Amino acid sequence: MSISVVEVSGEKVKAMWDKRLIEIFYDICIKEILKGNRLGGDASLGWNPIKRYVDASDDWWESRLKVVSKAQKFRTSGIDFEFEWKLDQMFMRVVATGDKA
Repeated sequence: MSISVVEVSGEKVKAMWDKRLIEIFYDICIKEILKGNRLGGDASLGWNPIKRYVDASDDWWESRLKVVSKAQKFRTSGIDFEFEWKLDQMFMRVVATGDKA
């Protein structure tokens, strides 16, 4: 289970993410993507299929960790195998083009 603190209406609230809530979040994302609601992404990110985690440069991580220091745990933590196919659905049509390819 993962716990994060978010601010809602000026009040700090703990969000507890278990496998069930993560799966619900993924399902909502997939439904929105299928409706055509996809935000632009960061072309400097990649996927390491061997280590099974998001791969990014040290510079990318340093800039993001200045904003959200608790995200450090995601730098080398893998994605639960059970949900990998959902992430495939979410990102299968994402490609880099031009100078980012």
